[in-house]
Amino acid sequence: MRNMIGKRMQADPNKPRPTNIQLCEQALAKARPWGLEAEVMWSAMNGAVEANEQGKTFEEALEYALGEWDL
Repeated sequence: MRNMIGKRMQADPNKPRPTNIQLCEQALAKARPWGLEAEVMWSAMNGAVEANEQGKTFEEALEYALGEWDL
């Protein structure tokens, strides 16, 4: 999954956490330096609703959320 600045978010299959949780963790880490964790998750939840209606993936919802905050 690529965010707005091109760094790839990727789950590590050797970690015990599920893939989607690893991606959430990475999105939150990207938002943390600016104190935008809640905003990114709010955007992700809104993006997930839209993604569900349009048949998009969870990763696309997170990408949308990071993009809304230029992260």
